[in-house]
Amino acid sequence: MTWTVRAEVERVRRVSDQLCSAHAGLRDRYYRLALVLDVIVLALSTWLVAVAFVDPTLDVKLTPFGIDPRLWLGWLAVGTFLLTLIQFKTDWKGRSDRHAKTSELYAEVKREANYVLASDVLDDASCKRVFARYDLASAVGVPVPEADFLPQKKRHKTKVAISKFLDTHPSASILATRVRFWFRDTFGEGERANGGPHKSG
Repeated sequence: MTWTVRAEVERVRRVSDQLCSAHAGLRDRYYRLALVLDVIVLALSTWLVAVAFVDPTLDVKLTPFGIDPRLWLGWLAVGTFLLTLIQFKTDWKGRSDRHAKTSELYAEVKREANYVLASDVLDDASCKRVFARYDLASAVGVPVPEADFLPQKKRHKTKVAISKFLDTHPSASILATRVRFWFRDTFGEGERANGGPHKSG
């Protein structure tokens, strides 16, 4: 019974670690998208105000390609409005915040599971608390989109593999290590090293 409970706690810790990384990756992605969109909207809005309120003699300098200033003013207004609608519809800021909170929930599950596994004796109350936290994170947090699950899993596994490699090779280039692992896993060097399928010489 104890071995079964320990195995389940270890599984919860492993899955929580992976989901924590996945939601952190999605949090950062949506944050970057929201930031880029905000900067573009801000730049267009500033340009729009400049064209609308500066002296008419300067309109030509603020209008590219010799376009009529009034036409360019209209295009700027339409572009700013369109990007604002995209901003509202995509809600990248909100998505980033939701994935950030979900990542924190799974981080708490992982931390609690580590405490339980580090103890000499598995306490029933502690194990139930880990399982309850995991169920709460699954119920309250947002799910990882199906299209993002495998890419995020790959990202997490790669991060773990590089981290372990750096433990014994601290001066190694992260980019070179990533490329090395990509060649190894893509062209089957890992299978040959583990006694898997290989071509006979």
